[in-house]
Amino acid sequence: MNSRARRTRITGWALAALTAIVVLGPLAAAAAAAFSSPADFAQQRVRQLSFDNFAALFSQPETLLYPIITTLAVTLIVTAAQTATSILACYAFCFFRFRGRRLLLAVYLVGYLAPPVVTVIPLYVMFAQASLIGTFWALVIPFALASPYAVLLLRQAFLAIPIDLMDAAALDGAGAGRTLRLVVLPIAKPTVLTVTLVAGVSTWNSFLWPRLAAGIQLPQVQVAIASLQTEHSSNWTLVMAASLIALAPPLVATVILQRSILRTINVKESAL
Repeated sequence: MNSRARRTRITGWALAALTAIVVLGPLAAAAAAAFSSPADFAQQRVRQLSFDNFAALFSQPETLLYPIITTLAVTLIVTAAQTATSILACYAFCFFRFRGRRLLLAVYLVGYLAPPVVTVIPLYVMFAQASLIGTFWALVIPFALASPYAVLLLRQAFLAIPIDLMDAAALDGAGAGRTLRLVVLPIAKPTVLTVTLVAGVSTWNSFLWPRLAAGIQLPQVQVAIASLQTEHSSNWTLVMAASLIALAPPLVATVILQRSILRTINVKESAL
């Protein structure tokens, strides 16, 4: 290995280490606070690990347990529905030929550029008129259909599928549903898993709409943590413990699906 390659490798390792410190440093600090007592946290030292914060959070189910169950149910339904409808929409945009297809796709993808806060007030008015504010379905319905971001991401993978495979499936008599199930989805599996992960994590971490649509009547986990910050502003160890619990599911899902995410990035780079 020559000196230039050695310097490049050392620089890469140094940047990777620096990135790990920047990313994992706040997480380690939050974990240290979550497993310490308020007295130790005030003195900025951890004498021994304490699970009192976690016990206090689950001693009253309405504090965090019920919000976690609600958020889990909303996340599972929204993720499944949004992923399925995004796949169907993208398949239609990519492989069906109909008048105005490109214009409709362009108009649909413009929704990706609009900030989510723009749609909050109209959504709230619509659901208030339908008497759905404060209900479970107010958390599910607005995000259950295809996402412009998911369609855009899936489109890159679908268009990368060799057209010969699609023609071969058509010659074998496969219809649209069978072609999607047996040809498109197996090839685009990494991208589909990435879309599923993005939908799940964004739903799990959502705050603004759950706070407006359900509030403290049916709080999701991020709303419950915000309430803890208000009620226990002097007890940050309790808040850090709740934040650590809320962080665990997205973190585990990301670790499990990280290979699929990397494959999706490679597909996008090759398409460019």
